Amino acid sequence: MSFLITESRDALLMETLPAWKITHFYGEPARGCVYAYLRCYVRNGAIPFSVTVFDGAPRPTARIGFAVTLDDTAATYLFASCAKGRDAALWLYRAHETGEGADTPVRQLEMPALRQLSGSDEQGVYWGAEGVLPAETLREIFGRVPRTGDLLPANVFLYDEAEPAFGAACPVPPGCAAPTASGFGALVVVPY
Repeated sequence: MSFLITESRDALLMETLPAWKITHFYGEPARGCVYAYLRCYVRNGAIPFSVTVFDGAPRPTARIGFAVTLDDTAATYLFASCAKGRDAALWLYRAHETGEGADTPVRQLEMPALRQLSGSDEQGVYWGAEGVLPAETLREIFGRVPRTGDLLPANVFLYDEAEPAFGAACPVPPGCAAPTASGFGALVVVPY
């Protein structure tokens, strides 16, 4: 499954970008199948992003995150995740060798502060955050930054640290836990 994202030299309003929605659920989440999505684009080698979760009263352990890699053969990826009202955590993960179970966090990385979002619209009460995966971090980990024409293996996860059930934008194989590189789709970088 692929999802088009824009490369732009100018800052873009997140509301103008398409939403990569969580549509696949595994297990029975305590809060149900909550509507959530990621919006992102590439700017000057960085990946500005916005996450939105339509759950007005999430548990403190509820999180949304997205995984992305620029080097699929390295079996490593970045995973940025956040909870309502808190800054994000950015981790370098190594994919599980058998493709089952949980992938392994390797080390935590510096993540710029997020801009917290909350409100309501015709779809309900939501919370979210806007942030950026810095170009310097992408260059340090993968040796380069994303650009037009790239296919970036990625996925988005809605999960709760207190339960095994989770949702994802792309289907993942049975036996996997969030986050996982198994079942990555691709962000396709196109010119603005």
